[in-house]
Amino acid sequence: MGRHTTTRRELILLPGGGMMIDTPGMREIQMWAGQDDLQDTFYDIEALAKRCRFNDCSHNTETGCAVREAINNGDLDLTRLESYRKLQNELGYLSSREEDSTRLYEKVKWKKVSQWRKEIKKLF
Repeated sequence: MGRHTTTRRELILLPGGGMMIDTPGMREIQMWAGQDDLQDTFYDIEALAKRCRFNDCSHNTETGCAVREAINNGDLDLTRLESYRKLQNELGYLSSREEDSTRLYEKVKWKKVSQWRKEIKKLF
């Protein structure tokens, strides 16, 4: 067998309402949502975070953390906060990859401009 054994696309319904896509040759699927979508999806955590004592609260051990208080009171499930953090990390990673790609593009572009400028100077 080769590296990929899937020969057809299939949408698999999972218990609990989830879905999984099995596709031939696909190595990764990335998020297409942005920070606004994350805030809309986790509006409850965002609202709680606004009540934290510190604006840069990481919701771990800070005193006055409204998110941790909600978890301790049973008003917020810890797994929901963990999902929120995972998606935040994924968005951060994708953003840094885009920045790296943009930086490389700009570097190549300006190198060509610089070379073109040198060529023009030689002519005059």
